[in-house]
Amino acid sequence: MPIVKRLDDMHKKFELKYDGTNVTNRLNAVKDIMDSRYEAASSVIYNVVETVRDILSEEGVPSGLWAMYISFAEKIAKLTFSHKGLTLQKEVSAEKQHYITAFGADPAILDRIIEAVIGIVPPY
Repeated sequence: MPIVKRLDDMHKKFELKYDGTNVTNRLNAVKDIMDSRYEAASSVIYNVVETVRDILSEEGVPSGLWAMYISFAEKIAKLTFSHKGLTLQKEVSAEKQHYITAFGADPAILDRIIEAVIGIVPPY
């Protein structure tokens, strides 16, 4: 006959397994590592956003459209984390076409963003 898990039993096990003091001690022990990893990961996105903001200001893009272009830049940056070479080129091309077709983004601005984020504009 199977044992039925009761809420009270699960709660008791949780309290014993995850004592607040133990969890706090473990988190404090790895805080420096967590902070450095967070800083390293978020600095890439921060730099991309700041670069795109400069491009959008230079191009005279209305501030109401900035979110679309910043979103595009963040997606391109995310693609560079996991793809390279021809796969990256195809993924970037697909994102560019998506933003042009679905949102009416300016292709010239998208090309500037691509060049700023990955260094080159892939051939289409």
